[in-house]
Amino acid sequence: MDPAELKRLGFSMAKARTVVTCAREILDGDLDLPRLEGAEDAEVLERLTSLHGIGRWTAQYVMLRGLGRLHIFPGDDVGARNKLKAFLGLEGQLDYERVEGVVSRWAPYGGLVYFHLLLDSLTRAGLVA
Repeated sequence: MDPAELKRLGFSMAKARTVVTCAREILDGDLDLPRLEGAEDAEVLERLTSLHGIGRWTAQYVMLRGLGRLHIFPGDDVGARNKLKAFLGLEGQLDYERVEGVVSRWAPYGGLVYFHLLLDSLTRAGLVA
């Protein structure tokens, strides 16, 4: 598929290129998802972020949602940071490292906290009953 086809569906050109590149890597066997399932977090993060257009947030989200690693809290998600800050009544800036420290108290279930914050905000917005 040409990235322009995805752009017509509402993707930015950068996201469309990333999706097409990842799909090609999977089809060519260069991105072996079943192998990543059994790999250590650091290796998965390194492999995914080596792909053009995939940053730490996206890689961690894939690890959480796609690979079922419920201990992963995508700490670069600014919305999740703000929700976590409000939920806990924290003061000051929450950067990635501080999020990691705060979420560590719920190890190994940081990803479930992430989903709770997301679902809570969707419920408050009336998007989920």
